[in-house]
Amino acid sequence: MSTRRISRHLRWLLCSALALASLSARADLVEMDDQGLSDSAAYGLLWTDKITGSELAGSNAYSTPFTFYRMGMDAQLAVNVNIAKAQLGCGGVNDLLNPGAGCDIDVDYLTMMGRNNLTVGNPLSSFVLERPYIELAIKNDGTADREIVGLKIGSQSANGAMVAGRRYGANGENQENVMDWTEFGFQAANWNVEPARVTGTNCNTGVDYGNGVVGCHSGINSISGFLGTEMSLSMRVRTRVCVFICIGVDEWGCVGRTVTGVDTCGTTKSDAFFLDLGGTRMQYLGLRDARLFMTPNPLISLLGGKAFASMNADLRLLHAVVFKNTGDFSISFQREPVAYPRFSKMTPKAEFAAIDPNYLTNVGTDEIFMDACATTRWDTARCDSAYAVPASTGWWLNAPTVKLLDIVNNDVSLPDLDLGTALGLLGAPGLLLSNPEFNLTPAKNCYGATRFC
Repeated sequence: MSTRRISRHLRWLLCSALALASLSARADLVEMDDQGLSDSAAYGLLWTDKITGSELAGSNAYSTPFTFYRMGMDAQLAVNVNIAKAQLGCGGVNDLLNPGAGCDIDVDYLTMMGRNNLTVGNPLSSFVLERPYIELAIKNDGTADREIVGLKIGSQSANGAMVAGRRYGANGENQENVMDWTEFGFQAANWNVEPARVTGTNCNTGVDYGNGVVGCHSGINSISGFLGTEMSLSMRVRTRVCVFICIGVDEWGCVGRTVTGVDTCGTTKSDAFFLDLGGTRMQYLGLRDARLFMTPNPLISLLGGKAFASMNADLRLLHAVVFKNTGDFSISFQREPVAYPRFSKMTPKAEFAAIDPNYLTNVGTDEIFMDACATTRWDTARCDSAYAVPASTGWWLNAPTVKLLDIVNNDVSLPDLDLGTALGLLGAPGLLLSNPEFNLTPAKNCYGATRFC
């Protein structure tokens, strides 16, 4: 060992000894017993906390059986990570929920990187977690039978983007989805899932929707968790309405707040569209009874100036989500459903009110209030609870504020519609689109000699 290194060690020991001597010289310090320590919450670089499952507002059957212990750092964690195959909780059927998916979380080519406002950042940017912590869910606390039921790794807030998958060209063989499970005796009909989820599908760039579109994408195969999502979508729809003659329709429809300038949707909170996604081993994004605002047109005006649509989109079509000041971002593992406490120990509504008592009337584009719980139209029961949406058995991702904005498809060609079908679009559920092409492409996180993409 070098003299310089020995010198550094001696200085460290001397400083430590002086600090201990200083503490021992304080006559006003009182020793705490074990009970006093367990009832205390410490804050500093390292901090701890204890929360019972019934002390906060909105406690429920999934929180009250547990006591929660947090251990965290008053620090910032920044990561830039590329994972070729991310899988957690594989095997089994996980409470008999969606046995067609093999894993709780399964993502091909996952990247965690920074953001640029509400879009993906540059390759060197970092996904940032503020005040990261570990939390334990304890059952039968204070008894001889106490046990750890769940483990959560979380943060006060998250900023960044998650990018997933690859996109293929015409007739390209989708290398991430070529396994034919029928070789192992599994039959798609028995799984209640679409065949495209079981067997490989080649890319077909000549279609606007359907399984041929899925073949052009890889990414999120399955995910378990809760995603409180703000979504906006603009689509140019081409079709013909035929009775005795056929009248062409070539119009833009939209939902949510958009900035494209080609549709009639606005940009304020009153225009926003929020969608709570939650479940175990989810594979699809389901959009039900969505009202599409259409650009002016004599025929569209005759039909009321609006149309409704429902959508069933494979999650592989979605290549990126953005987290902007997303509170209570976490990933957890539990043997039974657990409703973990929110970081702030407040309900979402109370947290917004603490920032601005008039948050409901704030109709600007302040991202703090771009949340379902900051509205009366989209709020749900979770907005009145200081405990998060219950995490299901197994692995669970919790992200209450996710941005999936300005998805644009400039050309969706539909077959001819008869008058009855066209009139049916005026009310819910409206037109059903299965796996529409969103024209999303995953961002490349390549830099210099590093070639992940």
